[in-house]
Amino acid sequence: MIISLAVLLLGLTMYVLGPSGQEEVDLSLGEIADGVLEGDPIAIIDLGLVLLIATPLSRVVTAAAVFLVQREGRYALLSLLVLGMVFLAVLTG
Repeated sequence: MIISLAVLLLGLTMYVLGPSGQEEVDLSLGEIADGVLEGDPIAIIDLGLVLLIATPLSRVVTAAAVFLVQREGRYALLSLLVLGMVFLAVLTG
């Protein structure tokens, strides 16, 4: 979470200090990667948001894996159910 906030702050700083009139657009994951390599502030901000979203998702995936290894089927199923609901929410907007 700290990394995502640092990336967001870097992008915001670059955006504020950069040339004015930069166009704000929605970027795909591929465009974010290309933009970050080019030093595009909007792409860096978007990367920070992607990292921020990925943080709790990685925790749920890790919890499901740990529960599966420990043969805690009920908790693993609940973790996978939560993960499925999050993905469904992302897909449906």
